[in-house]
Formats: sequence, structure tokens, C-alpha cells
Amino acid sequence: MIDYFALLDEARRPWLEPEQLKEKYFARNRAAAADAELNEAFRVLSDPKLRLQHLLTLEGAELSAGRPVPPSVAELFWNTGTLLREVDRWLLKRGEATSALSRALLSGERAKIESKLGELEEQLNATYAGELSHLRAIEGLSTPVLPNELSNLTERYDSISFLTRLREQVKEKRFRLNVP
Repeated sequence: MIDYFALLDEARRPWLEPEQLKEKYFARNRAAAADAELNEAFRVLSDPKLRLQHLLTLEGAELSAGRPVPPSVAELFWNTGTLLREVDRWLLKRGEATSALSRALLSGERAKIESKLGELEEQLNATYAGELSHLRAIEGLSTPVLPNELSNLTERYDSISFLTRLREQVKEKRFRLNVP
């Protein structure tokens, strides 16, 4: 496996300053011909979830599916699932509405659902920003990463992974809600 941190001459850390990473990437790109590995390194290291996944993989962490939802996002996970099912029920009702009147009667319910989606989106974004703050605060990882550090990073990765997925699902439902 290619170490993308080494490829861009970065320390193996969970947080990298985006502007500094971009500068290194463009400097390397100017110095040599286009390089698919360099492009992939920049893509992975620019994304917090992919960066953590790469770091944990390099450190030998077990990232198989089936781990539990981290406590930091468990309630949001539940609330998101509940609201997304409510959106699906509304979309089904809208699809079954055959007259203009029946569709118009659904507009009030739609407004309430949109409001709930907006509030949920704010919570998800705030929690995601909090997880990124945790990454920024982690400095001076030992090399190799100690077991307690690896456990903390794995939990951060799981949280960010779940939050990323939930944010995408909410955006998709919001889109579907607004399609006539």
C-alpha cells in the first residue's frame, strides 16, 4: 500500500491543514508531470474520513464493517433514521395523490418535514464540525500509534463515517422532497 502521507511529505496525523496540503500538492505537480498517485494522495488526504481511513489502515487498525454506532452519534443516528422514514412515508403519499387538492393538502406536512430536516441538518453539521475539531486537537501521535490512540482514532473515524453517510442521506431526501 502506498503511504500517501509520505508521498506528499506529510507527517502521519489525523488532521492536516488544507491550505498547506494544497500548496504541497501544487508544488509537486508543477515539479513533475501529472501523476495519478499524487492526485489520489491529495484526494485521500484532503478528505477527513478518507485520511483517517488511510492512516488507520497504515497503522494496522481493523476497519471491517459491523462495528457499533459510536456513542457520540448514536442519538443522531436514531433521529435521522426516524425522520428519513417520515420523509419516505410523505413521498409515498405524494405519489399516491391523484388530484390537485390532495397534493395541496400535503403541502403543510411537507413544510413541517422540511423544517425538521433543516434542524437535523444543523445538528449533523455541528456534530461533524465537532469531530473535525477533535481531529485538529490530536497532535503528537506516537510512531507507531499506541493502542489507546488507535482506539480513539478508530472511534473518530467511525463517527465521521456515520455522520458523512447521514448528511448525504438527508441531502438526498431533501432533494427528493423538493422534486415536483
